[in-house]
Amino acid sequence: MNQKVVTYIRVSTEEQAKHGHSIETQRQLLDDYAKGHDLQIVRTFEETHSAHKPGRPEFAAMLTYIRKRKDIDAVLCYKLDRLARNLRDYSVLEEMEGMSIISVTEALPGGASGRFVATIHAAVSRLYSDQLGERVKHAAMTKVGNGGWPGQAPLGYLNNTDRKILILDPETAPVIKLIFETYARGNISLSLLVKKIKDLGLRTRSGSVLYKGPLHHILKNPMYCGMIRWEGNLYQGSHEPLVSKALFNAVQDRLRSKSSPQTKRSFAYRGLMTCGYCGCDITASLIKKKYTYYHCTRSKGHCPQKYVREERISELFIPIITNVSLDRNLIRQLRKGVADEGQRRKEEASALNRVLKQKQASLREIRDRGYEDKLTGNISEKRWLEMERRWSDQEEALLNQMLDLDVRNGPAQDEAEATFKLLNRASDLYQKQSHSDRGRLLKTLTSNSTLKDGYLVPVYRKPFDLVAEGLRSSIWLPG
Repeated sequence: MNQKVVTYIRVSTEEQAKHGHSIETQRQLLDDYAKGHDLQIVRTFEETHSAHKPGRPEFAAMLTYIRKRKDIDAVLCYKLDRLARNLRDYSVLEEMEGMSIISVTEALPGGASGRFVATIHAAVSRLYSDQLGERVKHAAMTKVGNGGWPGQAPLGYLNNTDRKILILDPETAPVIKLIFETYARGNISLSLLVKKIKDLGLRTRSGSVLYKGPLHHILKNPMYCGMIRWEGNLYQGSHEPLVSKALFNAVQDRLRSKSSPQTKRSFAYRGLMTCGYCGCDITASLIKKKYTYYHCTRSKGHCPQKYVREERISELFIPIITNVSLDRNLIRQLRKGVADEGQRRKEEASALNRVLKQKQASLREIRDRGYEDKLTGNISEKRWLEMERRWSDQEEALLNQMLDLDVRNGPAQDEAEATFKLLNRASDLYQKQSHSDRGRLLKTLTSNSTLKDGYLVPVYRKPFDLVAEGLRSSIWLPG
């Protein structure tokens, strides 16, 4: 009489599939074994899951099936470690009365001796898995400690298998750098930045669009300023930083700031005003599901601030827009001033960069001489290590100064042109736009406005504060 068996097939990684343990290979071997040993396969369970820990869904389904059938004589598997690498799973099978385990590649004796040998196999497999995990973890930690990265390179970098370090990706690195600069220097939300990135053509490794979640992860990743975050700690990486630490820190400050417009607001002008009486925020409410009114949050108690209709708030912002509107003649003068200032800063940065490079070259000469003194015994190992740490700190400071020059150069010419175009058309745009579009325009121009007794006093963002002051005083300095 044929023995009834169920077969269990498992592949835990793609690497196993490449080395002859694929599901198709195991299935064929089990079928051939069953035919050659007069076994009847009544059901096959296939799983892609690690056996290191309990909780495999197909393994659990197999146990349920065996308990219900009552007529299953054995479990047929390719190897014991395909079936169980932890003693808990194996003990469940072992405790089933009359149940045996058949391995097509391992000769196991019958009865109690066979169960004992199988138990030893399970224990050894678990030990192997534990040791393998420890070795992998130790190897990764060693690589991180030496400045390397043990995983797939983040966007903007490529894995260099020859040098075993990350290298800049010539296609995506400039875009990632632009993302950091745009978010740090411009009044742009993550949602708008996502749209800008989509227009630039940047995609994830899988080819999908870069949404807010992955974008936020990029902006928070210290890898881009040369550091590696591993198990809660930061390590100095050996890869080339994509952005300076100053720029990275500026982005972190913006992400932490409550004023960072990362979420959509339901009301066009909410988040733009504070109360002139008590200093609380001005919020909005929908009355009778039809009319929008703006009012003080009264977080500090009673406040005499009155409710103001949205249409009236929109009118109060018109002078604020007018106060930063520029005519074409003034824009021409300012454009020339920006160009001259940009050239001056470029020359200044170039001169400073030459000085920094000279200091870097001098420092490297000093380090080389110090190393020669160490080799000849003129200085002790302890003294050499002290000096080497100090020289490393000095060189890192020089590198940071050189990287920061890009940020200190000020806005690019095209950004200035975009600002001038906005200021030339601001009043016309505001009159023609919807409330939501007007709110977005105001968020570009102002950081806050104080509402009191039907009047608004604005606080302009840079550089619009200088424009407002220049128009008010009629004095425009070249700077």
